[in-house]
Amino acid sequence: MTSQVQTLPAHTQPLPADTPADRLARGGGWWTLTLALVMLFAMSEALNAAGWSDGLEVVRLTALGGALLAFALALTRWDGFFPIFYSFVTSIAWLTLLLDRIVFTSLTAQESFAELIQRNVNWIAALINGSASADNLIFVTQLGLLGWWIGYLAIWSLVRHQRVLLAVLPAGVALLVNAYFAPTGMTSFLVFYLGAVLLLAIRIELARNEARWQVTKVRYAPDIVLDFLKAGLVFTIVILFAAWTLPDVANRATMERLLRPFEEPWQRVQDTWQRMYQSINSRNASVVTTAFGKSLTLGGPVNLTDRPIFEASGPERTYWRAAVYDQYTGTGWLNSDADAVVLDRGEPLGEPPVPATRPVTYTVLLLERSQTTIFAPPQPLRVSVPTNADVTETTDDPPVRSVSVLRSRVSLSREEESYRVVSAFSTAPVEALQKAGTDYPRWVTERYLQLPESVPFRVGDLAMRITMAYDNPYDKAEAIESVLRTYTYNQQISAPPAGVDPVDHFLFESREGYCDYYASAMVVMLRSVGIPARIAVGYTPGLPASERAEALGEADVYRILERNGHAWPEVYFPTYGWIRFEPTASEPTVVRPVVAPPDAAEPGLREDNTTPRNREGEPLPDDLGLNDNQQPRTWQGRLANWFKGNWGWLAALVL
Repeated sequence: MTSQVQTLPAHTQPLPADTPADRLARGGGWWTLTLALVMLFAMSEALNAAGWSDGLEVVRLTALGGALLAFALALTRWDGFFPIFYSFVTSIAWLTLLLDRIVFTSLTAQESFAELIQRNVNWIAALINGSASADNLIFVTQLGLLGWWIGYLAIWSLVRHQRVLLAVLPAGVALLVNAYFAPTGMTSFLVFYLGAVLLLAIRIELARNEARWQVTKVRYAPDIVLDFLKAGLVFTIVILFAAWTLPDVANRATMERLLRPFEEPWQRVQDTWQRMYQSINSRNASVVTTAFGKSLTLGGPVNLTDRPIFEASGPERTYWRAAVYDQYTGTGWLNSDADAVVLDRGEPLGEPPVPATRPVTYTVLLLERSQTTIFAPPQPLRVSVPTNADVTETTDDPPVRSVSVLRSRVSLSREEESYRVVSAFSTAPVEALQKAGTDYPRWVTERYLQLPESVPFRVGDLAMRITMAYDNPYDKAEAIESVLRTYTYNQQISAPPAGVDPVDHFLFESREGYCDYYASAMVVMLRSVGIPARIAVGYTPGLPASERAEALGEADVYRILERNGHAWPEVYFPTYGWIRFEPTASEPTVVRPVVAPPDAAEPGLREDNTTPRNREGEPLPDDLGLNDNQQPRTWQGRLANWFKGNWGWLAALVL
């Protein structure tokens, strides 16, 4: 390519003119328009594929309309405020026309415009006065306008000013936010986007060089564009492959520490989002998803599917815990763990041991790509893969560690790969829990009795009236559980009104809800009478999946689906630790032993509780059968152990 560039005498090359053709050439020509449209197509199709609402095909057409208008305006001499004003007026007309054809099929154009204005005014009024909205048309309208301006800004920045970063960032941010919240995989759209961005950067850089060569009287071959794009295509493929396969050098624990200060403002954003877009198909509308973040908002309806999440083999059916939340905000729950630790495969989690438990081992096979959450029966002791753990460690001597979330540091998306987890099942009988007393450790009372002042007095008053006849925390918890199980189970409830405590609304107004509300009500009521409790989220046991038993080498295999998503309360008992209760009316109650086995009430931890054992009573190896010398069964598994993580996608975008 370098041999194609030669210096010419000054009189042989005129200075560039300022015609539309010259402006097009400086912006990279038709190649720039084509690659930019591919980038916008990836963004708009990703939004449409996420299925947030009906009518999102509008985004595809508005992005295209904004891009084409910007292309036409960029070839004119117009600049400054006028092109922006012209684009604004055109965007309103174009969006109204599209909605008239797609949504308002029975209205005239004038009626469609009036309807659109009225509903947007109502939405803005609801936003200002703190009320809720369930109008999906507003969501479609806003995404349509967003698509228009992303398309307009991309083409205007590229053709008129040759600014690649300003052109690609808005679409990239929209794509990443959509991928984070979307219920389906967005990898293919991200690949298309990154490929188009890298080729755009190459084409714009070449266009700048061409302009410089013209000024400095340098001759270059007319087909140099094709040579650069061929080389750029190879470069793009290499970068995308590297982004897919390079190891995860970023320490997730460090990243999560850096993001801690943003949790509270992000929670406020989520609360507002839930309030103003109650009817969209958001996967964060409830905890019953595979994404278990730092917060849980008590919102509106949930729509669960039969989408498989994972399969597990083990000796018996059990609940699957993914995360726990300790701080009630008056609108939902937060996980306030401030630290993150890195654990090697088989390393103990470090939580305080408790008696009256038996170690049980399960094998878990994830059925979703890009899944990192470790699902484990309460209380997990150790996991066979390297993990990052969200923890809080006290200043006691010795310090006490509380683990809320576990995430794998290796890829578990291959069908040939699974992990094993050892958990301590409680065998504490009812009579032992009744005699456990109230001598709670300081680290428990400081954290798990918290309630905001906004909780209405009548919530605590109801809890007091329910429990006043009992003299121990276990019977009080069971009494509250029994009362809550009389409430109506309903997944299609409306979100609580703005400014109303959701637990209070559930207990006294709606008297119906799903597991998030049952569990939240029980935890809040227990805390109001001085009993430490927290909310756990994950999945119910699922159904037998005998066809997978042979593949996993176990007799009992259970398939867990999205509709098994669940939330439940855990109550702390001195000596015996966290004990699960089940207030949700749609689920069976917890069956516990009623007669204490020998030594069950001893305060010390027996040898059998410290050493994980298999079903025959034999000790398990520390690494759970996955020692450092053992390799995965397939080349895909070996490759994933070396090349894992997604940080490379962002590195490719920066490059």
